[in-house]
Amino acid sequence: MIDIASLMALCQTSLAGGSKVIEQYKKTKLSEAEKELLIATAKKGEFRLLSVDQIPGTWVRTDGKDFLDTGDTAFAAKYLEAFKSLCERGYIVHEGGHLFMLSGTGFEKARKLAKK
Repeated sequence: MIDIASLMALCQTSLAGGSKVIEQYKKTKLSEAEKELLIATAKKGEFRLLSVDQIPGTWVRTDGKDFLDTGDTAFAAKYLEAFKSLCERGYIVHEGGHLFMLSGTGFEKARKLAKK
């Protein structure tokens, strides 16, 4: 199971660390999983990281869509990795508890991708 506190710190560090971290990631292309997460949340911008005892691991939920396949834990891991990368890019900020939101830059990118 992923440590939510680590992801909160990652999001905060990426934003507080400023342009060096964010600029490094802006030079790389978004993965397909990153694009899917951004498009899925372009309207409201909400992310939640969820886990339950009955299902192994942690998964990402965006605006009501679960990035989870109970028969394949690699599926959720792929999107959790994409979520971390979006935090490092400065596209996601931590709001509190298990709630994360798109940043202003994140909304801009998500909505641009959603229009395509």
